[in-house]
Amino acid sequence: MVGGFFKAQLEGRSVLDRTGNVITGKALCYSNRLGLRTSGRILKHVLVVFVVAFLANSGYAAEPRSDILVTPDWLAEHLDDESLVVVQLADVELDYMRGHIPGARFLWPGWLEKSSPDKSVELYPVARMDSVLESLGISDSSQIVLCHTYTTLSAACVARAWVMFDYLGMGDRTKILDGGFEAWNAMGMPVTKEVPKHTPGTFTPKIKEDVFVDLEYVKARVGEQGIRLVDTRRSVDYRGHVRGVVRAGHIPGAVHLPYATIIDKTRRYAPVDTLGVRFAKAGIKPGDEIISYCYKGRSACFAYIAGRMLGYDVHVYDGSSEEWCGREDLPVEVSEVEQR
Repeated sequence: MVGGFFKAQLEGRSVLDRTGNVITGKALCYSNRLGLRTSGRILKHVLVVFVVAFLANSGYAAEPRSDILVTPDWLAEHLDDESLVVVQLADVELDYMRGHIPGARFLWPGWLEKSSPDKSVELYPVARMDSVLESLGISDSSQIVLCHTYTTLSAACVARAWVMFDYLGMGDRTKILDGGFEAWNAMGMPVTKEVPKHTPGTFTPKIKEDVFVDLEYVKARVGEQGIRLVDTRRSVDYRGHVRGVVRAGHIPGAVHLPYATIIDKTRRYAPVDTLGVRFAKAGIKPGDEIISYCYKGRSACFAYIAGRMLGYDVHVYDGSSEEWCGREDLPVEVSEVEQR
């Protein structure tokens, strides 16, 4: 049994607006001041439309997902929807108790991921995750919005939670509040300390086995044509120049896409056109199958979500560098010069 407590303006992101429409790129202000738009703004809008059209017709393996991120405005408009379940993750329960989105249910990341002396941040059995979600009041008809609280670690836990929900067959019904609780609070949206009451849900997992992949899957695909291993760690870790690590470096052939190029300092995702450029600059080509990894399996989930937004076929190597670099029988590469 799961213990514990179960209780702007757009700046170029692919999100849903107040009416539920998808906005990609900078939202244009259709007002009486149409004539005051600068040519630069028009050019940027045209560029975004071109990028979206390119992604849709350039051989990507999956449909681009433009509905993963939502704004505080969108959430405020839908907060009273009967099927909506807002789940607010926090590193510690106190952060949630200090104030949260009205109706939001607290989720401690440790209820969905296990750690041991051998491995960190591993998947629990499906039955355990099922019971956690039902305890949060999640059912087969629920529409879920995940929200982080304050920290980058919490944002990474939200990213991993979204990937886990996708693994459980709920990715099409799960969204992320872009910018998290800070973005909600900054816009003057209502905040409460009241703990919501809810009834348990009835949830039926529909497992997508290829969301998370294991060591054998990765070993069999190192160096394979069309497979792109993506390392989301810091540059010093990717290059293998970090001290105190016996086997520093990266999986042979992996390209470098730091998670800090996917989210900014406010923990908002980069615009979809910017993500496309950064993926290409890292050496990721249209049609590539992506296997993302990091330290323990959290920040790799930023790349998974960004990849889904761009329409890639993408997986998370759950063991990540903790497992790969911990194996003396597996090769690692060290980069002498930082990639740019």
